[in-house]
Amino acid sequence: MSENSDSVVDIQINKIGPSGRPVAIVTASSSVALDKLAAAIQKGVTRNTELRARLGLKACNGCASSGFDLNIRDRFEQVMRVDLDKL
Repeated sequence: MSENSDSVVDIQINKIGPSGRPVAIVTASSSVALDKLAAAIQKGVTRNTELRARLGLKACNGCASSGFDLNIRDRFEQVMRVDLDKL
């Protein structure tokens, strides 16, 4: 991996999560500062008007975060990706 995982935040978006609302799964190293994590979530999710339009959410910038469920997870050191078709 060429990127330093301590400075990378991954954000995965599902239009419909378990609650029936859009969900953003945020994965970051535990060493990422809370202010940087919050800024990444705001820029990538809650204040992203293009994303909200693709998901069909009609909300102003001030209240957009209420339409998303956020799931913040710690990044694992080792991640395995398994292609089930090749098993």
